[in-house]
Amino acid sequence: MPKALRKHELAASEQSDRTAIQSVKKQKLAVLLVTGDEALWPQIGADMTGGLILKQLDSIEELISSTPSGQAAIVLWDARNHADPASVLSRIHSHSSRFAIVALDNADSAGAWALLIQHRQIVAHVGLPIVGDSLSGVLDNAHEEVNSRLVLLGDGTAPPAEPPDTARKPWLIPGIAIAVLGAAAATILLMRHGTPAPAPAPATAAAPSKASAPAPISKSPADVDEKVDALMEKAQQAMLDRHFIDPVAGSALSLYREVLIIQPDNGEALQGLQRLSEILIARVQSALDDRKFDVALQSLETARSIDANDQRVAALDEKIASLRAELGPAQIMAALNAQNFDRASQLIDDAARTKALPAAKLAQLRDEVHRRRDEFDSARLLKLLDTRLQQERLIEPRNDSAMYYLAQARQAGASAEDLQAEAQELLKHLNQAAHAGIEQHRFSDVDRMLNPMRELGAPKEAIVGLQHELSTARTLAALRSEQPQYLELAQSRLAQGKLTDPENDSALYYVNQLRAADPKNNGLAQISGALQTQILERARASLDAGDIEKSEAMAQLASGLGASSELDGFNEKLRQKKAAGGEIPQVPEQALTRLNKLDPQYPSRALEQGVEGWVEISYSVAADGAVSNVKVVNSAPPKVFDAAATRAVSRLRYQPPAQNGRAQAVVTMIRIVFRVPK
Repeated sequence: MPKALRKHELAASEQSDRTAIQSVKKQKLAVLLVTGDEALWPQIGADMTGGLILKQLDSIEELISSTPSGQAAIVLWDARNHADPASVLSRIHSHSSRFAIVALDNADSAGAWALLIQHRQIVAHVGLPIVGDSLSGVLDNAHEEVNSRLVLLGDGTAPPAEPPDTARKPWLIPGIAIAVLGAAAATILLMRHGTPAPAPAPATAAAPSKASAPAPISKSPADVDEKVDALMEKAQQAMLDRHFIDPVAGSALSLYREVLIIQPDNGEALQGLQRLSEILIARVQSALDDRKFDVALQSLETARSIDANDQRVAALDEKIASLRAELGPAQIMAALNAQNFDRASQLIDDAARTKALPAAKLAQLRDEVHRRRDEFDSARLLKLLDTRLQQERLIEPRNDSAMYYLAQARQAGASAEDLQAEAQELLKHLNQAAHAGIEQHRFSDVDRMLNPMRELGAPKEAIVGLQHELSTARTLAALRSEQPQYLELAQSRLAQGKLTDPENDSALYYVNQLRAADPKNNGLAQISGALQTQILERARASLDAGDIEKSEAMAQLASGLGASSELDGFNEKLRQKKAAGGEIPQVPEQALTRLNKLDPQYPSRALEQGVEGWVEISYSVAADGAVSNVKVVNSAPPKVFDAAATRAVSRLRYQPPAQNGRAQAVVTMIRIVFRVPK
């Protein structure tokens, strides 16, 4: 087709009259084909419907230069042989958030785009050459995606369209909120170049509950990550449900901020707030056009609380300044509702200087600012207190502990009822931590806990009892210092599954201490053999999972416990594995796509006894998605949940894993956490 001719827009239903063509074009949605391949033009033109018009562009540069920023359109991007597809997607999204992108690529590259489609960064992938009517359905979905973005952001350059059929395609609702540049770049790099994805969060069999036994209730990093994952899942659902800032307790805004209280540098939450700011700024402009000032002001002040340096916020401030006479105190209340108290105070001062509001109203608004600021500070401090309790940061560090935030909340005027409940919970944690410290001979830690317990109102008899336990433990420790109970400690750590870590409190550490202190001890040979067997079990699991480096390290630790036929057999297997090469690649479970739900059944006896724990399992996923070679790598308590976790993993099925666009068997690992339901 001649170059000049294909640059014209082609309507699906031909019109002989030029005026009639122009009339139809005003009601049609543009389909922008970005390719230098002349052969694609007639293939795609054959699938055009009466609601679409087609235009071909040679490059991304021409797409950006020839279309207005923010235009609504379907972009068919020929992605074959692009060296840096991530940057291309970023440029397209940055130019217009109303573009619905379809990737045209080789037919065998579908796996490289699957995660992008799942995360709604592109609408679909179409294999080349185009077969049959495969493009028609994709164009219908892309058309509805553009409609969804118009509903969310308001009209761009495209005409109004019918609302999307959300019951049939619920994924269309989030629209632009999910088209995140950073996520697109990261995802496509993962899929194209095989960069390992982040380690998966633990899979949870049931909701966690607070421990009721007097044992220590410390929260591991995995527990904190589990809570963050749950909050992020709720925040993402709130975005999908368009609960951006309302209701306050379950909004995306409050959930992202709650994550940042726990992990201030959480990149996913920071990115979520940035997406939310984009949506709110778009809503401000639309609401101002409709003269819905309350919606506009609330959205603007919330966007300001996310990023006060956004230049678009300043531009909208200028527009609102011209409407100030109509707004009255609404702008001040919007700042208050967004918890932007400094901004509200500034607006009150401005109103006082210009005498825009009566003195009585100004005084009332100032009182409201003080009241809400105190309530906000109290709630924030109580949330920090609760978070530090979960992290077991009870009294240290001094300015970022549960004890510190309790004192700060008291000064901020938190309610006596809230303070009493939190103080009792902190006292409970301190009491349990003190008993654990005595058992573990961390006597100086226990000394530091006694004064805070007194401040929190611990009964005198409880303090006296702790001091007596502490004194007795110190005396016994001094008496035993000549003959350390290394055998007992080694047996205890072995039962807990602490084989080699932590370095100075593991079964291996205490066995070595026993060998040095009492090499003729009657129990040394037995504990050494049992420990070596368990270390080799973990080494085999690592070897089966393809982690040769870790399996070698474990074998080296096992060799330090003495020679054995079991060790010789493993070393021979390791040597053969290394000589064979070409191990099955290991991938994070998060990078795979499950086709059914992981549903572990809580063992009835463990549930009755209130026992909680976890199991780490390695397994293979075949090229057809079937699971095999399921093996327990580690568990706590040992053997309690192994069978239930193994059965659950064995029932899993996955979308066939792909490496460089080809199906290939992989090895992966998962941790399943069992928590007693509340």
